[in-house]
Amino acid sequence: MVSLILGLIKFGTLQTSGWNWQRKFAETWNDVVNFIIAGLIGYYFVLVRWPLLQNGKTLNISDFVLLAIFSMGLFGHLCVLSKNITDGIEAILKRVLERK
Repeated sequence: MVSLILGLIKFGTLQTSGWNWQRKFAETWNDVVNFIIAGLIGYYFVLVRWPLLQNGKTLNISDFVLLAIFSMGLFGHLCVLSKNITDGIEAILKRVLERK
């Protein structure tokens, strides 16, 4: 529920005057999923990793990767990162397929 509210707030900050309903839905979906992923990572870290760290386990590289993903998701940049990666892969595939 919190991710839905945060996703709608983030969507409300965008300039969507010329968008059709499909693009608005996709952007809202991306924003909500962004906060769901950040919430799941935070939930995992608090319930699973934090007790292990308190019992003397050490931090792993994966903990720092999760922290980076969590912070990008928390501030709403995870969906932007995924779109940029998708656009980059699309451009690479377009170049490779057009060489023939």
